[in-house]
Amino acid sequence: MRLAMLFSMLLACAAPAFAAEGATRSGLSIGGRAAYLDADNSREGDDVFYGGAQVRLGLGEVLAVEGSADYRQARFRGRFVDVYPVQASLLAFLLPGKPVSPFILGGAGWYFTHVRVSGENDHRLGAHGGAGLNWKFHDHWSLDATYRYIWLDDIEQVGGVVGADFDDRGHMGTLGINFHF
Repeated sequence: MRLAMLFSMLLACAAPAFAAEGATRSGLSIGGRAAYLDADNSREGDDVFYGGAQVRLGLGEVLAVEGSADYRQARFRGRFVDVYPVQASLLAFLLPGKPVSPFILGGAGWYFTHVRVSGENDHRLGAHGGAGLNWKFHDHWSLDATYRYIWLDDIEQVGGVVGADFDDRGHMGTLGINFHF
């Protein structure tokens, strides 16, 4: 619900720009982003807000590759779990050359996970797919909002506790601001 409101607000602010021409997405951009994770097995209040950075390389008007790195901390059964997601995505813009363009995305991520109390470390790989909206409102600046569903394996028996499986697959939303070179 919160993610739908975010997309609606971004779309309402940028609607007049849909008709304008000339926005290019070629080249390099870097930026920061805020992220939100709603894991499939989370209970009310377990959702996590966190942040990170992203870099994009436009491969013309239609395609771009994105790399991102984030940090999030979750509390799981009285233990703090630090997760460092590093994702790579391919983006395909649906309205090339327009300042506001929806896009679809897909990719994979590496998730380094550390359980503080037990000192356990885990390395997981997972795929993701989703969609987003990009608004290039200036020659050097753009805003983007994305939705991803992340498929990720559980970490079984966190801290050696039978039945304590850490599951953070689910819905991820981001809001980013990017500087274009």
